[in-house]
Amino acid sequence: MMVCALWTPVVMLALITAAAWGWGVSPDRVALAHRHGWLAVAAAVLVRVLQEPLSRWWDRPRPFEAGYAPLLAHGRGGSFPSNHAAGAFALASAFAGVPGYGPVLWVLAGWLALARVYCGLHHPVDVVAGALHGALMGSWLAR
Repeated sequence: MMVCALWTPVVMLALITAAAWGWGVSPDRVALAHRHGWLAVAAAVLVRVLQEPLSRWWDRPRPFEAGYAPLLAHGRGGSFPSNHAAGAFALASAFAGVPGYGPVLWVLAGWLALARVYCGLHHPVDVVAGALHGALMGSWLAR
């Protein structure tokens, strides 16, 4: 779970990059994958830019600040909403239109959200809020 909490976004970006270059995509869908790859990255960046001020303003303590022993080291505060969940779900929703990749990315995004809670870095509501925001942003950009 610790590896997942840290490295899932990198794996998701690697899959999206590979698809955008034609790996596992039929030749007639490479342009679609390329377009959605850029949209996915844009969605993840945009959701982070929009959430950062909210996270700083809300400044919700992380679970380990209330006594839960975290499995990973992390800075204090800024737990709500989860930027990791938002970014992962933005990537998944913006790239969902590329055949064969959507389900894999959705599962990875969900696994990341669970790992962030399991590792003591977020409360469940933090990852739900981040996931909703990310999914909405990715869907909106990819429409």
